[in-house]
Amino acid sequence: MGQDGTNGLGKELAQAHHEKAKATLLAMKEFKQYLERMEKDLIRISKKFANKEITQGAQLATTGIREALHYVTIVGKVIDKTERVVAKRNTSSESSTLPTGDTLV
Repeated sequence: MGQDGTNGLGKELAQAHHEKAKATLLAMKEFKQYLERMEKDLIRISKKFANKEITQGAQLATTGIREALHYVTIVGKVIDKTERVVAKRNTSSESSTLPTGDTLV
């Protein structure tokens, strides 16, 4: 765009989106680690107690945690893919706004 700063605004919005995506991925990573610790604790509990109901409850919770971990992984992949597509689109839109004869290099 021109010198009026409108292109800069688009870059600022893209940067803000990128920062939010990074923060979300970090939070998801921490949540995944928390779930993995909980899963290990539940497995340990299910082995420790002889009570069948406690063991079954712990195993059921472990199954739910594994399912949650699966979905966290999927969401992480979607965020990564979206970031790549947005970056690619921003790069191609910047190159298409260059005057004839100008290059990015």
